[in-house]
Amino acid sequence: MSNNASGRRVQFENLTWLGKSVFAGAALAWLTGTLVDATTDRGAAIARESKRAFERELDPSLEEARIVQEVSSRSDPTEQS
Repeated sequence: MSNNASGRRVQFENLTWLGKSVFAGAALAWLTGTLVDATTDRGAAIARESKRAFERELDPSLEEARIVQEVSSRSDPTEQS
């Protein structure tokens, strides 16, 4: 006869006020941890992209951008001929 407490499911309605408080606190802690993790992952991604863009601009083999040709759109209603 095994006594495995980790596999036991308890219904929220059957918990006492203390059990419900612990359950709600744990759920809030899990949600907060998930949000912090997602925020730090996004911040790290932005930092990586920014560093890569900055280093690309320091590359001496790249030239400044030049406009090769300007073409006006025929469907532009503000343009008068």
